Amino acid sequence: MSAAPRLTAPPPHGRRGPLIALYALIGALVFISFLVATFPYSVTLSSLLAPCQIRVRYASQRMSPPFGARLDDVTLVSTAGGAARVVLASPSVVLTPTLASLLLGRSGIRVRADLFGGRVRVTIRRAASATDFAFGATAIQLAAVRGLPLDGAELAGDISTVGNAALAGPALTDANGRATLAGGHITVSIASGMAPVRVGVLSGALELAGGVLKLVDIETHGADLDLKADGEIQLGPTPDESQLNVTLYLEPTRSGRDHFGFFLHMLPHPPANGAPYTIGGTLAAPTFN
Repeated sequence: MSAAPRLTAPPPHGRRGPLIALYALIGALVFISFLVATFPYSVTLSSLLAPCQIRVRYASQRMSPPFGARLDDVTLVSTAGGAARVVLASPSVVLTPTLASLLLGRSGIRVRADLFGGRVRVTIRRAASATDFAFGATAIQLAAVRGLPLDGAELAGDISTVGNAALAGPALTDANGRATLAGGHITVSIASGMAPVRVGVLSGALELAGGVLKLVDIETHGADLDLKADGEIQLGPTPDESQLNVTLYLEPTRSGRDHFGFFLHMLPHPPANGAPYTIGGTLAAPTFN
């Protein structure tokens, strides 16, 4: 007489729970991986920047594990005013979708790029009437930034920033935002062949609203001089036409007086007794009193 077959009891409820959770987690990861793999990275970035009249050009696109895509040889081209001009260029840009864009269909993307010798991170989202940017940048090399309105002077050192902005159109007059600044090892070369002025560390903030860029407690402390700047810049149709209304305080150190006393004597008045200087005019033709 053969023995009756044994029936295997189902696993206790306490053991099924972790298995169900594991299967659910695997399913969710597969689903998210599918969404990330099929996400239209470059199309989304282009659509987010389109209201600012900025086009994205790149040489190639490939996956960037674990989630995202990498664009090589990227340039941002502004078409505002009918003439195309390169705004920024980076050898490598990594894009990842925001969670809201994956699950809720809201346009949003995170950007990580090598820029001016440093690293930039930006989260871009489309709001009802503007494109919102939350950004941070570390170790940007001032010597690599071109087009600064300094009338031939050269900058060196590094700067970092964090802030946010909302752009409703292609012009800076359509933007609002705020950024805090922190810098170090900053020098300014006034003329060729002369030792640079050691400005040192920098701190402060910039606020942009209604076409006015406000300088908030901009300060530097260095081996040659201490500087403080407050005021605002009324943005013009072009950067050169922007109007300046800035108050500047200079306090040279003993080292600064020894090295640059000749230039200090060329100022409208000696940098003493806390008397400030006023910078007016435009970026193209500033006045110094």
